Amino acid sequence: MNNSNDLKKLIPLHMRMALLITLVTFLLGFMFIPGQRHKEYKPKVQKPIVVEKLPPLLQKIVKPPPLSIPRMPIAAKNDREREALTIGKTGFTGHEKTEADVEFDIPDFVPYDTPPRPLNLDEIKRRTPYPEVARRLGIEGTVYLKLLLDKEGNVKKVKLLKPLYPDLDRIAMKMAKELRFTPAMQRDMFIAVWISFPYKFSLE
Repeated sequence: MNNSNDLKKLIPLHMRMALLITLVTFLLGFMFIPGQRHKEYKPKVQKPIVVEKLPPLLQKIVKPPPLSIPRMPIAAKNDREREALTIGKTGFTGHEKTEADVEFDIPDFVPYDTPPRPLNLDEIKRRTPYPEVARRLGIEGTVYLKLLLDKEGNVKKVKLLKPLYPDLDRIAMKMAKELRFTPAMQRDMFIAVWISFPYKFSLE
């Protein structure tokens, strides 16, 4: 029991001595350890920066005009004043092409449900004379043409696919421009199509 009591009495003394030794050690360390000096950081430039002039095309770039601030809404007194305030200027001159004047590239093959049929072929054949030279030479056969039909069935372009004889070819192409067809239909819409059209010449 006496030993335990003695140890309890010595604990505060030992704690003070340990604290004193620690403080002395720290003071001696600060006094004798040399201080550290910090050097200023200087980045190493590996590639020098070269300033080049812009090419002439980039020097002539025009800056876009500044954006206009939208006007505040104003109550118009009548319809004419309302149109002048709300409708901007357009490039319409009154001479723009209509849909019939504009030419579209029609592909060679356009699928359709109802094919076009000639309406006045017999009439044109009756009033088309047979070339006299071809008659004397006994030339007959078929000229194959390629026709572009618009949405109303009118012939817009004629191309010669397989010729037969120069005089007969010219008559066939001239005759084809006067033909009228029923329009080709895709579902319930009229469409423009290219068709292959054979015109037969017979001496009979």
